[in-house]
Amino acid sequence: MKRTIGGLLALALACSVSSAQQPSAGAPGGQISGAFVHDTVTSIKALIQEKYFDTSAIPGIEAALTAAEQQGAYAGATGLKDLSARLNKTLDQAIHDKHLFVSPSELPAATATEPTLPRAERARLDNYGMKRAEILDGNVGYLQITAFYRKNEGAETLQAAMDFVAHSDALILDFRNNGGGSPDTAIQLLSYFFKDPSLPLFSIDGRSGEPQIYNAQAAGVTYRDESRPLYVLVSGSTWSAGEAVPFILQERRRATIVGQKTAGAANPAGPWPINSSLTITIPFGRIKSAVKGSNWDGVGVIPDIATPPDKALAVAYTDALDRLMNSTTDAARKKLLSRALSTAGVR
Repeated sequence: MKRTIGGLLALALACSVSSAQQPSAGAPGGQISGAFVHDTVTSIKALIQEKYFDTSAIPGIEAALTAAEQQGAYAGATGLKDLSARLNKTLDQAIHDKHLFVSPSELPAATATEPTLPRAERARLDNYGMKRAEILDGNVGYLQITAFYRKNEGAETLQAAMDFVAHSDALILDFRNNGGGSPDTAIQLLSYFFKDPSLPLFSIDGRSGEPQIYNAQAAGVTYRDESRPLYVLVSGSTWSAGEAVPFILQERRRATIVGQKTAGAANPAGPWPINSSLTITIPFGRIKSAVKGSNWDGVGVIPDIATPPDKALAVAYTDALDRLMNSTTDAARKKLLSRALSTAGVR
């Protein structure tokens, strides 16, 4: 059965109101009371027991939360952000799952008085994560993507960006500050680099039922290219769906990954209300790649060429020009590439 991760997340959001514990009173101003802390910890343990995909890890997580509360780790928390940070320290020590975390809710009881823009306007102002598209000297395409917005928001912008670099002889994707987002849009991007429009990419194993299979897509992909030299720039700020793209491309030997090891946040997750003031994001499944059945959770994507993030573009650009020079016998083309190579290291 094929479903989108975005659909599963929407389902999680829809179910959260009915299946989570009923919201309790919000945190008081100033120092948070012991009663609020106890109710929060109790609710977190119940939600993890109900939702977390790795049932074998649940007893250890619950024990860590109980011990931390008894030892006073949350006593004296001065606000929701402080309490969230303390809870997240416990969760991280219990299990290094970067998609399991507590945060203040985006609800009237928990938000500041500062006005915020509607999501649609924020997405538009961010150009749906497509921050820069350029053709570098030597006909090397460069595309900086900082986020993957939902398919109904960013698909056309991604398509336009890919069309802009369609005639480049090599392509560099810059994910050094990609915080992730919609897996559907990440799949749309991946689909440009494989000829098979239904190529299996990965699956998600939940707590029960059959794995959900995710394939490359045909819609929204204007061309397919399996031969152009491809590079992906990454760093420790590359997260989640932003890691999925370089991981899958690397596993299938379709791209060269350049930069610093990524964050290591793989498992898909959804948000659930703890109470009226706090929310917990809980992974509901484990990603398994179609080739090796593995993922990057807790490990990160390991670059093929390790280099400081601020040097990654120059390194990838130089390597791309070298490859293009070695693959052509045209004297005029070699001259143009040589000229570009002489200044490539300054980027």
